[in-house]
Amino acid sequence: MLKTKKGQRTELIIFAVVTIASMVPLLTTRFFPSMDGASHLSNANIINQLLIYNNKLFQQFFLLNPEPVPNWTSHFMLAFMQLIMPAFLAEKILVILLLAGMPFAFRALLKTISPGNILYSYLIFPFTHCMFLFFGFFNFCIAIIFFLLTLNYWLLQEGKPWTVKKVFNLTLLIAVTYFSHIAIFGVLLIAIATRVVVVFSNALIRKTDSPKKILKGFFTQAAIITTASLAPLILFVYFFYTRPGTRQITYIAREELIKFLVTVRPLISFNTDSEGKITIVLFFLIAALIVTGTVFYVIRRFRSHNDQPDPVNDISPTAPGHRYMGPWLVISSAIILFLYFTLPDAYGTASYTNLRLSYIFYLLIILWISTFRLPDWIGIIALVGGLYVHIHLLGYYAPIVRDLGKMSSSCNKAAEKIAPNSLVLPIYVMDNWFTGHFVEYIGVDKPILLVYNYECQTGYFPVIWNKGTKPNYYLGSPSNPDAYINFEETKGRPSLELNYVFVVGTYDPNKDWFFTTLHKILQKEFTCVYTTEYCSLYHKKP
Repeated sequence: MLKTKKGQRTELIIFAVVTIASMVPLLTTRFFPSMDGASHLSNANIINQLLIYNNKLFQQFFLLNPEPVPNWTSHFMLAFMQLIMPAFLAEKILVILLLAGMPFAFRALLKTISPGNILYSYLIFPFTHCMFLFFGFFNFCIAIIFFLLTLNYWLLQEGKPWTVKKVFNLTLLIAVTYFSHIAIFGVLLIAIATRVVVVFSNALIRKTDSPKKILKGFFTQAAIITTASLAPLILFVYFFYTRPGTRQITYIAREELIKFLVTVRPLISFNTDSEGKITIVLFFLIAALIVTGTVFYVIRRFRSHNDQPDPVNDISPTAPGHRYMGPWLVISSAIILFLYFTLPDAYGTASYTNLRLSYIFYLLIILWISTFRLPDWIGIIALVGGLYVHIHLLGYYAPIVRDLGKMSSSCNKAAEKIAPNSLVLPIYVMDNWFTGHFVEYIGVDKPILLVYNYECQTGYFPVIWNKGTKPNYYLGSPSNPDAYINFEETKGRPSLELNYVFVVGTYDPNKDWFFTTLHKILQKEFTCVYTTEYCSLYHKKP
């Protein structure tokens, strides 16, 4: 069917329908309730307050990070969209772009690598709804898309003369990858460098041209990628050079890393036991495809050696100039797997390194599988298996998204009771690791200044604290020590009184000194102006 134009159009429509249908469970709530999404929306609003609205209060507390950190892309997109639309709509558009961009970017690359095996592109769908999306790691997800687009662009230019325009396009793609996520930038360069070496080595071994021309082609390719990535490379080195070497480094045990591979851990977002029972099916499917491909390869070589007909037609033709895809993908996967087992999972506040690498590893493995010469019915099995895992994961996620969506909307609605340019103390007291940043939903649309901001503390994001002018702030009365909390004690700085206290969850007034004192202050000097099952908002009495 796929060998006719009508069949190809039909298959493309099916792929598009699956892509669109997959978005629905994540778009049924006002906000897409991810772990870090509220922080990204809040900081995008801060960027606009600093750059566009020249907000003096925000300028006392915040600065744009003078370092061109590799976490800008999603913040820039959200900040721009939030100028012309509400935050929830800006976030929805970004999520739609991610959920559509990932499968189609992967499909385009797979089609370049192995145009006859397009059915294997359906294995990407479980990876579109990965833990990085639910964790709100939007920059990482954007980087993955540009990783795929850049690799595809590089492959499409092989064997063709490079022009200034093409080098500029490559430079732009690499730059966007870097400013989305630094780790994916590094992996991208590894993949391209490996490709250059594999093509060069095969050309020498097969003697496709004179050694002089082969060597010239190698240095040309190396010069192109070096030129296109030079600026991000300098920033890459600077980024790590300026980070203190005393940061805590965390490694994951090898046994645990192996378990992560078997359960395809990058796809598990909420519960390892429940989701792992689904994702492990994908592992066995991929393993079975690798074994099947190997068996067919051995049979084909045996029959070829004995001058017998090939049992499988070559359904994966390689386009001119795009040879050696299998060896390149195997070597690239091996390098990524080596890094997966050797690099630390966390370096200070930067974490999930191993899972990020295993995510890339699986994408490369699927691309490698697509280079196998296998019968169509095996491709259909891959399609059905990939969609089986994908649909079951979506069925698991849908009720969770609905419940978290209610909480995110409840927190955001509290902002209606807060006057613009107010100082808010956000307090999170729920026993839920996933919703810790939901307090920031009140600061995504209005100029509401939250005195807590985890992104500002890391130095890895576009907004940082203005340590030169950040005021002190307090609750209660300085004249009454028993009902007074001072959060900053920088000498010579003005002290501002907090206007609101926003509590997500229910605090225990007897837990410790802080909550006992907070309770006294709220009871005496504040009024509860908004409360739901998830959160409460207290306003300072006139």
